[in-house]
Amino acid sequence: MHAYCLFCETQKCRTIARIIENRYRVRCISPQIIQRKWVKGQCLEEYHDWLPGYVFIYSEEPLIPVYKIDGVIRWLENSELKDRDYDFAETLYRQEGVMGIARLAEVGDRCELDDPVWKSIQGTVVKMDRSRKRCCVEFEFAKTKRTVWVGYEMVKRYEPEKTDTLPIHSGADQSEKDG
Repeated sequence: MHAYCLFCETQKCRTIARIIENRYRVRCISPQIIQRKWVKGQCLEEYHDWLPGYVFIYSEEPLIPVYKIDGVIRWLENSELKDRDYDFAETLYRQEGVMGIARLAEVGDRCELDDPVWKSIQGTVVKMDRSRKRCCVEFEFAKTKRTVWVGYEMVKRYEPEKTDTLPIHSGADQSEKDG
């Protein structure tokens, strides 16, 4: 499969994706994310644009960037996505363009992603808002570090290993070091 990315006017991404899908019969995704919002003590999950301004195109055949559509600013690098950007686009494709709630594991006093989807884009938790059950995940796309706030679900807790005793060295070991 070939993957491409368009940079578009922010409010037109979903419309552009539908136009390209209908006109050219290729799969297009305007990425969305599920975010949590608290209203009157209840947690609501809402869909929001994840990468405003970006539309991903997937096709079985290589494409030539000739689409003339109102709102498209440029093709990202005018070529197929490569390396980490391709992996990112492939993850979006598998998720049908929607990134959901992140699964976290608590390791001592920090939290780490324990979610294969977020790990596949090499996401890292950089901040947390425990009262709203949201975390800020940093990832890289198009050679730029980006962050996004997403809801999380704590799935595991690990305690770091502790050693209360010091290793015992025999006298022979010490004399070898001294001599």
